[in-house]
Amino acid sequence: MLTCGIVGLPQAGKTTLFSLLTGHTPPPGKQSALAMAEVPDSRVDKLSAMYKPRKTVYGQIQVTDAGGLSEGTGKSAAFLDSIRPVQALIHVIRAFAGDSPHPLGTIDPLRDFNLVNHELLLADMALVETRLERIKGKTKGPGKEQLPVLEKCLLHLLEEKPVSQLPLSEEERIQLQGLIFFTEKPQLLVVNLDEEDLGSPPPWLDKLDALCQEKGWRLLTLSARLEGELAQLSPEEQKAFMEELNIAEPGTALVAREAYALLGLISFFTVGSDEVRAWALKQGETALEAAATIHSDLARGFIRADVMSYEDLIQLGSEAAVKEKGLAQLVGKDYVVRDGEIVHIRFNV
Repeated sequence: MLTCGIVGLPQAGKTTLFSLLTGHTPPPGKQSALAMAEVPDSRVDKLSAMYKPRKTVYGQIQVTDAGGLSEGTGKSAAFLDSIRPVQALIHVIRAFAGDSPHPLGTIDPLRDFNLVNHELLLADMALVETRLERIKGKTKGPGKEQLPVLEKCLLHLLEEKPVSQLPLSEEERIQLQGLIFFTEKPQLLVVNLDEEDLGSPPPWLDKLDALCQEKGWRLLTLSARLEGELAQLSPEEQKAFMEELNIAEPGTALVAREAYALLGLISFFTVGSDEVRAWALKQGETALEAAATIHSDLARGFIRADVMSYEDLIQLGSEAAVKEKGLAQLVGKDYVVRDGEIVHIRFNV
């Protein structure tokens, strides 16, 4: 399963964000934790209001609360090991005063951003240099064909640019298969602000945003402390509190949706009186893969899939009306499912 890893320095609010996203609080002293996070989706709410099912299920992503990065020789190994298996990073930056002192003594979001990303850059450089030394030490055998692309990677990293920004041909990507680059993982930056800074962002935030744009990353701001207070309220109280603060929705909902997109996921829906459910599917995957996501039996006995768009269903009010207008499709296993489509699988086993 695709996973987002929450990273950052100690005391940045990583575990607080993890708990708010997943509803799971890791036991004290645990270096890392893994849980599922629900992805809020207004489309699911509208479909649920239409079908009034017994059960409503939102899309989900898997989230890892990674160990905090500490300064000092050899201390980054556990941190790097904890994020090696993840496909994307949620990087939490501390920008709040709080009661706990910052591990480096002062609040400096730009420094912290650079520190964590420099560690990822150094790890990738070490990987490439080790691989180059190993290949160059051989007199013959496989691996020599990797040399040009590895040297290209090293030059790029020495310019302090992430691997994600390195233009590579399909052949070069094949040469690099099996090598895990930390700076190739897409990244979402979450700046954890003091509550009073939410309405008037500090001047340094523009610099941080510019750095993220330069690297092709997204940036969001929230106050984890405020989010924690919101989570304790009833839906009615939440709505009143957010209106008072001029907040459209909890920041954690934005984080969950951005993380979903960061992993390259889309949602397709199954609907009915029993259940309305959003299913996560990798962008570009087919109707057969959608069937397998629901249940392996559906993929094994796949015949066809009935597909219609969410927009058409909401606008016309029923599946029958969509079909009457000729807007429903009967598709085969190779059909590429699009975000927001309603999918009914026809199968026989």
